[in-house]
Amino acid sequence: MSLWRISLDLPSPPLVAAGLLPRTFFRHNESIEILRVYAFQPRERMLLARVTRSGPPWSPEEIARQRAVLRRRYRLRDFEIVEAAPDGRTYVALLRQENPGILERLLEEIGAGVTPAPPTLIGRERATLTFLADEAAEKRILVLLQSLDVPYELKSRRRVHGGTGAAEEELTARQRELLSLAWNLGYFAVPSRTGLDTIARLTGLSRNTVSQHLRRGVRNLLQNRIG
Repeated sequence: MSLWRISLDLPSPPLVAAGLLPRTFFRHNESIEILRVYAFQPRERMLLARVTRSGPPWSPEEIARQRAVLRRRYRLRDFEIVEAAPDGRTYVALLRQENPGILERLLEEIGAGVTPAPPTLIGRERATLTFLADEAAEKRILVLLQSLDVPYELKSRRRVHGGTGAAEEELTARQRELLSLAWNLGYFAVPSRTGLDTIARLTGLSRNTVSQHLRRGVRNLLQNRIG
């Protein structure tokens, strides 16, 4: 089955009105870039996102202290600061909304055959949404945007050629997602910035399940590299 990488340019206000972002988001921020979408439980998505703030810069320590405030302000179920830039205006966070809104509706109604992909960047006025999709899923996405009265312009549409890298073939989908999440949260950092209990809480998986998937994933990678 052929896959296409599709990028759409569209206005941001209809996306905010439809629930993709909280209505108050742009009072305090310039943009949000979705770096990765994780799906560990049915009908639940976590976003790894880079947020660029407006207003006075915050130190990394201040951003960490404001975590609870930001979580309440944007009605987030989960909000973990992954990295704060030294400029005080940008941070990367793992987040999940209490009411997922249009993103969940898009993914639920479109069904199989579509994967959100970078670059997906939402600014105050304009947004770029990128996804991998087969032709049937592409049509469903465009029909859904039309039903939501969201105007769009096709920026690019490129065929994704078949075949995956060796690293992709060595891992199951679950191992790949958990290794990515663990890496981004700093599980493999020295010293480690997070632990199995946090990863288990965020994913809804048991601590033992997380540990086994991570160990097997690392083992598969090492076995094919140095075994």
